[in-house]
Amino acid sequence: MTSVIIIGSGLGGLAAALRLQHAGFQVTLFEKQTRPGGRSSVIEEHGFRVDTGPTILVMKDTFEETYAAVGQDMNRRLDMIQIDPNYRIYFHDDTHVDLYANMAELAAEVERIEPGAAESLFDFIGAGARKYALGMDFVVRNYDHITDIANPRAGLRLLRTGSHRRLYKQVGHYFKSDKLRKAFSFHSMFLGLSPFDALAMYSLITYADLARGMWYPRGGIYSIVEDMVALAEQLGAQICLGTPVQEIVIEAGRAVGVRLESGEVVRADMVVSNADLPYTYKKLVPAAYRKQYTDRRLDKMQYACSGYLLYLGVDKTYSHMRHQALYFSEDYRANLDAIFKTRTLPAAPSFHLNLPTVTDPSLAPEGHSLIYVLAPMPNLQGSVDWNEAAPVVREQLLTQIERLVDPDLRAHIVWEREYTPVDFEQGINAVHGTAFGSFSHGFFQSSYFRPHNKARDIQGLYFVGQGTYPGVGMPMVLLSARLVTERILREWN
Repeated sequence: MTSVIIIGSGLGGLAAALRLQHAGFQVTLFEKQTRPGGRSSVIEEHGFRVDTGPTILVMKDTFEETYAAVGQDMNRRLDMIQIDPNYRIYFHDDTHVDLYANMAELAAEVERIEPGAAESLFDFIGAGARKYALGMDFVVRNYDHITDIANPRAGLRLLRTGSHRRLYKQVGHYFKSDKLRKAFSFHSMFLGLSPFDALAMYSLITYADLARGMWYPRGGIYSIVEDMVALAEQLGAQICLGTPVQEIVIEAGRAVGVRLESGEVVRADMVVSNADLPYTYKKLVPAAYRKQYTDRRLDKMQYACSGYLLYLGVDKTYSHMRHQALYFSEDYRANLDAIFKTRTLPAAPSFHLNLPTVTDPSLAPEGHSLIYVLAPMPNLQGSVDWNEAAPVVREQLLTQIERLVDPDLRAHIVWEREYTPVDFEQGINAVHGTAFGSFSHGFFQSSYFRPHNKARDIQGLYFVGQGTYPGVGMPMVLLSARLVTERILREWN
């Protein structure tokens, strides 16, 4: 039986383990942490259970397809709940807008903010649908040649849909209100890109959210990780937790196994790395074998932003709150420029606010709430000292959350944890402490131009996860597992 070693148990590594084990390979997976999941981890303390990574999923069909590929029905194994509205968007002037998946309700909300904008909303959704159809052509494929993307047909479609323009500017063609422009352009932040710099192509994410819905698995996103681990072991894969890999063993230009930090060498026919891709090259592949991705080349690439996360357990419940929300600071542009351009602390952070206990009270003791806050922040390429910055950011966030949730919030906090960019770097080997993925999604770091899922200069070494194509986000990571499995099956038939 052909043997495969997978490094890392993020969703990409777990999905690849499922697919490869089901296809007849013998999979052994090594994970540095004592818990599987990578960026999709969990904290369980004092009766609270909080996802430390993604909290909601979109493109549910990619999850269903992953399970179906190994003969399983996800909806029988997990209790999936649709969230509606997807978000409540709070603005600095104490107004808000709810982004419903129901188009009639969404149109009413848009009209309330900008009278007469409902028609523009439907035009915007239609344009998003066209970008989604175009974009998915470039997503669900393996790349071998530059002509896979650089051809007249692809270029013409890019121009016709306006996908080459800037996201915030194009959204502005549909909405006059700055509030609606913010509400329909922020999604690029989850790709590590400012809406002012991101390609308009990425409005397809907004379309996927609104037209295809957002979902929550009871027990949190980590319940998917737990189920995938159980299923992988049921299929016969071996998952070794608390077992860091020190080096990928290469002989005669071929990956033949790994050396663990314990010194033990474990051999296999091939290696698939789900570790952060720049970390894999810099720390796990000996420099003599890195002709394609040298330190110099990796250092010149554009890295995504990071984030500050605050988790709060509160001895009250808040029925007036939505499951998830966003708060936009008054100077949206200055906030984004601080994160992406000057890499300094934003003067007034915008943030993602999640209260999963609104939907799932089981995540906290009875009569308690769980509050998750994520404020995008500059990555560690900046000069922020997080020992000094963390208390400042915490205070800013609590002040705003008290305005939105409960003016007496601090008096009711009974449990608290935080996570800074330094924790991303030290905990999950995220280069520069990036939060959403390693490489940002500029044009020349997407599709064919993103690092491929097969090392060009090392035989038998493959990649899965957000560092390779299609890129960042749980659906893309699951698709990356599908693509690398298809490549391996083709090459090892």
